[in-house]
Amino acid sequence: MPAQLQHEWDLFHATWFTLMGIGGGIFLLARLLRIERRLGVWLGLPVVDLVSFVVIGIGGLVLVWSLGRPLRMLRAVLKPGTSWISRGAIADFIFVAVGALLVLPGLTLGGSTPFAWLPWDPWATTPIGKALEVIGLLAAAVVIVYAGLVLADKAAITFWRSWLIPAQFVLSSLATSIATIMVMESVNRAPIDTLQCWLLAKLLLLLLLTIAWHLATDRTKPGKVEALERLRTTYRWLFFGGVIGAGTVLPALLALAGAVSPTDRAAIGVASFVLTVAGGFFLRLITLRVGYFPPVSGALRLKKR
Repeated sequence: MPAQLQHEWDLFHATWFTLMGIGGGIFLLARLLRIERRLGVWLGLPVVDLVSFVVIGIGGLVLVWSLGRPLRMLRAVLKPGTSWISRGAIADFIFVAVGALLVLPGLTLGGSTPFAWLPWDPWATTPIGKALEVIGLLAAAVVIVYAGLVLADKAAITFWRSWLIPAQFVLSSLATSIATIMVMESVNRAPIDTLQCWLLAKLLLLLLLTIAWHLATDRTKPGKVEALERLRTTYRWLFFGGVIGAGTVLPALLALAGAVSPTDRAAIGVASFVLTVAGGFFLRLITLRVGYFPPVSGALRLKKR
């Protein structure tokens, strides 16, 4: 039996993976860089956190839609010992619940703050607030990484069975998140730090390295041979020109330019956001669409019978 192309994982899954990476990434990076205040406040709540919760929520709805029936989602959550989808879904719930609890004291309605009596604030300046923030950060880290681990755990598909797949997804998510933060800073007329430009460039260069490494290793393995051939033919222009060229190399060069040219950083942030979101989405989609089950020999088929 020749190698078989998988058809179950496609557009919805790529969308889900992309949203989870961005939603978790902007919370994680804004908090670690301590810039959540300057990204805006609405109703007393950090805008970056609210955007993160909304993006994660939309990603969760896409996940439920992709599973077909809500009961399948419930069954998935009940298998944390064996399923990265389950672990990721649990991390999603923890992240949104703890994150919402963290920012709740800042909620301002009609000039009043009904939850100000809680012994912490949205900026995690108290021990309880810091503990909630740490839990949120850990959950966000799982949210970012689990999509790639879902694929790497699919042992039957050779192209996915590599630590380089989750590494690519994490680096892509963090790069897109930095670009998103740069856009939010521009909207709020806040300065974009040189550090952010260097970080974006480094993340994209590391992403380029992991993509090249993945393409160059295990090239003769059954299943990966067919995947690489499909990349060279069906997705040649979209992958090499779009994902690598426009979605990785170009925003990396723009970020380097922004590091030495402070006056152009707002425009560079917007351009990098568009390019990295598109590049990250198509990286995930193409990765799914070149997934092959390796060939099965006649002797192995008889053995299974």
